[in-house]
Amino acid sequence: MWKFIAGCAVVVAGLAALVVAGAVLIGWRLARDEAPGRSPETFLVGDEGRYWCLDLKPNDTGLTALFARFSEINDATRRNLLRGTVFEAIPFPHKQARLDQLAPFTFEISLPMSERTSGSPVPAGWAARGTFSHGLFRLRAALKVMRFVASRDAKKGETQDVDGIAVTEIHGNGSGFAVAMVGDRVLVTSDAARMRMVLQTATAPPSPTLPEVLALHDAIKLEGEDAWGFYSAGQVGGLSTPWGDGGAVASFDVNDRDELGFRVVVSGGGTVEGESDFAGALEECSAVASRFLPGVPLSEITIDGNGARPRGSGAMEFSGRIPGLSNRLAELFGRAMEIRRSGTPFASPTPPSLPASADPRSGTPAGPMHEGTPRPRP
Repeated sequence: MWKFIAGCAVVVAGLAALVVAGAVLIGWRLARDEAPGRSPETFLVGDEGRYWCLDLKPNDTGLTALFARFSEINDATRRNLLRGTVFEAIPFPHKQARLDQLAPFTFEISLPMSERTSGSPVPAGWAARGTFSHGLFRLRAALKVMRFVASRDAKKGETQDVDGIAVTEIHGNGSGFAVAMVGDRVLVTSDAARMRMVLQTATAPPSPTLPEVLALHDAIKLEGEDAWGFYSAGQVGGLSTPWGDGGAVASFDVNDRDELGFRVVVSGGGTVEGESDFAGALEECSAVASRFLPGVPLSEITIDGNGARPRGSGAMEFSGRIPGLSNRLAELFGRAMEIRRSGTPFASPTPPSLPASADPRSGTPAGPMHEGTPRPRP
């Protein structure tokens, strides 16, 4: 009997060892880096018309205060929902908005120009990159599982090798995207061709305009910068130049006063919402800032001083802020959740009721009859 029990224990231990070894092997294959030591991509390929970069740092004073206000808003919302109910006194567990669980984190998105100065079309597209510091193993595993599922049907997705990186292009219903993960970076583009251009920036020489863009950004960079970006309305040598005609570069910082401060430099000869040159008036500065902040009304943008001031070489510089940032973001998130629940960007308005008819025998509103106006049948 003891020999039998010992034999069963050995078999069970062997099976358990096989299961653990198989799980470790599968987990290692799912979570391993496919391109260890690969140089980071410059991401910018030179034809971008718009670019935004969000850079969250765990020790940033303004971001820490912003996340603390988010927690206060969530707690206040929860208390208001439970007030007057039997659940008001129950200490339900709830998640707090914590910066250290997300940062350091960088998110970038770029949009190429839709057409060149000469009018010849340029393939439209977009590219986004997220650089993560938490949950890398889970991200890699989830991406590889998605790649396996999408590649089972060639009509829905396919995986190809681009410069040693597995790129999965998913398409269907007239749209699609391409996704890849390199080290701690997840890249998503409009198609595989755009992904190839972005990945090749890791080994290709930088764009001729990139050094000037970075130099201009360094000149206006705010202390404790949390985001920056540029847009371009002109082209030199077939490449979009954010420092060229109609271009601008901006730096943003969330301060501990619950404000989003910004500093913007606009090149000489640019135009704002029309054909006139940029003169630096308050309304023109607000219009330029709104291009970096889509969806923010002009009335919520405060420009410092009397507008832009000359910077040299025809460029002009101005600064400003958006107060009450935490409440505005909370309202924006709430609006996004409402859109997600309703499935429509705007709620359908209730049609206005017709005025009461003066004639009780008629169901049509009272009003003067004009020649040619059809009369309802009796």
